[in-house]
Amino acid sequence: MEIRRGAFRSVILGVDGSAHARRAAAFLARLAPGARGEVTAIHVIEPVRPPSLALLPAGVRDRLAGELGRRERTVLAEAQRSLDAVARVLKPAGWRVRTAVRQGVPLTELLSAVRAARADVLVLGGRGTSGLERLLLGSTAEGALKRSPVPVLIVK
Repeated sequence: MEIRRGAFRSVILGVDGSAHARRAAAFLARLAPGARGEVTAIHVIEPVRPPSLALLPAGVRDRLAGELGRRERTVLAEAQRSLDAVARVLKPAGWRVRTAVRQGVPLTELLSAVRAARADVLVLGGRGTSGLERLLLGSTAEGALKRSPVPVLIVK
């Protein structure tokens, strides 16, 4: 497949803070967009499901809720830092960049973003999971290949 300069008007880039996602952003930067090329970089955070707090003593419940709140703030800050790093790679290449942190199931949120933006392509970094790891954790890239309404570019 030949990719022409400026071939993509709207791109969704999945970002998870990994080296794989950084490689995907660097590859996308080399594709040099046309005048209207826009990337929406999305970092999806899976919500933490705390145990049934109602069954715990009030002091323990309050402490656990406080720790969960601190952890959530840390995860949100890390997500924003990874998005900012990706934007610093893409902007000098001429891409207009928007960033978003979402909560939910990564594949579901990325496909929702693709539809909402009427994106031309979904770009992901491939981790190369296989065997038991894929069975237990799933593969966002594999799910995207099967379910995406637009072409998927997986960068390894």
